This record gives sequence, structure tokens and C-alpha cells, in this order.
Amino acid sequence: MGREGRSYSLRGCARAHTLQGVGASESSAPVRVVWICALWALVHSVLASKQVKDLTRRITGPRYRDGLYRFAFNTQSVVLLLWAARRFSRLPDQELYHVGPPWSWLFRASQAASLGVLLSGVRVMGILNFAGITSLRDLLTGRDVHPAPEAQGPPIGSDDEVVRAGTFRFTRHPGNLGALGFFLFLPRMTANRAVLVVLVALYVVLGSMHEEYRLRAAYGEAYERYRRAVPFLIPRHPRR
Repeated sequence: MGREGRSYSLRGCARAHTLQGVGASESSAPVRVVWICALWALVHSVLASKQVKDLTRRITGPRYRDGLYRFAFNTQSVVLLLWAARRFSRLPDQELYHVGPPWSWLFRASQAASLGVLLSGVRVMGILNFAGITSLRDLLTGRDVHPAPEAQGPPIGSDDEVVRAGTFRFTRHPGNLGALGFFLFLPRMTANRAVLVVLVALYVVLGSMHEEYRLRAAYGEAYERYRRAVPFLIPRHPRR
């Protein structure tokens, strides 16, 4: 075999080796998606647990716990989410489908509506309260810091009933429903995104169930009445 033939053979072997490496990397990408999401969910769930909140209260005292915890929790959630998104974007991927116009406009409109559902729920809870800014401001200005709710849900009104306002009239977990809808209606779906959607759906259901437990413990019979009138996740007209 001449020099040219040997060179061509070496280039072919290198190309085949590269393609094998890319294929192996693509096949392991979904596993890494699971690992990234599992790490985010673990940290998020542990820091949101009552045990960690109570431990923080014992260490720092009730004023600093109530004044700082919600804001610090949201900050770490955003930072960790940005880290997860960065790792996710660097993974090799394979396109499953791509919806083009005009149907893609419907997908984008559905994503916008999903974000509207999420923001409506946040508005009922109070945007500044949800972000932890109100309690942080009260701490820094020397005001009385009100204890943060043990779970994120609709507040109790002056009549000692759960407030049914915004999207909380149609679903008990509008924030989780909105997040799920945003991912479900991605007009471009890839293998990694499909795995992500499944994991988000699983986390939404399990997280909402856990939230139900905490809200029942916090609100008692008032939440039971609300739970019987408003559906768990999928919206429908509320019962009277």
C-alpha cells in the first residue's frame, strides 16, 4: 500500500473513531440530563423541607430565619437553575421533531399562556412575598418580620377560608402547571428535551402532592374545603 493509501486509511479510521465517540456521547446524554435534574431537585427539595427550615431557625433565631430564608432560597434556586441550564445546553443532542409556522405560533402562544398561569398564581401569593423581598426588607428596616408560610399556596383570607383568586380558582397548583405547560409546548423537541419533559412532569406531580400535605397541615379544614372544590392540577370549572 502506498503512502497516499495509508494516509486515506488513517483518515478513515480517525473519522470512524470520531463518529463512534459522538454516538457514545449522544447515547449517554439522557443519563446526564437525569443526573443534572436529580441534583437540582434534591437540593431544592432538601432546602424546602421543614426539617432544614427548623434547623435554620434554631441556629439563626426566628427573626433571621423568617427574614432571610425565602430570599436566600430563591437566590440559590436561580443560581442552580442557571448552572443546570448551562450544563444541559452543552450536551450532545438529537432532534425528534421541529414544528414550523404557522403551528409553531400556536405552540408559542401556549407557552405564553402557561407562563400566564404561573404568574397569576404568584400574583395571588404576592410577588414580593413569593420572592422573599418583603421579609428581607422588614428585616433590614427593623420592622416585625412575619413568619413565612410553610408551603407555597393561596393565602387564608379574612373569613378564614383559602383565597380562591386568579388561577387558584381552577387548579390548586398553577405554578407547577404553568411550568409543565411551558416545557410541553416547546416547538422543537429533542431527545434530551423529551427526557427533561418527563422529569418535569414527574417532579410536578410528586412536588404538588408533597405541597398538598404541607398545606393541609398548615390550613387544616379550610384547605380540605378548598381541595374538595378545586381540582388538583388539570383546570376545570370549580365546584360551588
